[in-house]
Amino acid sequence: MTKPREKTREELQAEIEGGKKKIRQFENREKMLRQKLFKEERRTRSHRLIVWGAVFESIVPRTIRA
Repeated sequence: MTKPREKTREELQAEIEGGKKKIRQFENREKMLRQKLFKEERRTRSHRLIVWGAVFESIVPRTIRA
């Protein structure tokens, strides 16, 4: 059996750079997903507050409005 060829310094350096690039891509992807989750949670909260306000107004129709 033959020994596997050892990688040169340049090949190893290129592999490290490729790994760093993938890390940056995953970090950016994580940031985008966190922003998307925040927007979805905000939208859900806003909807819940609007529905709650509508229910409150239907129960107490003469509330003072600003």
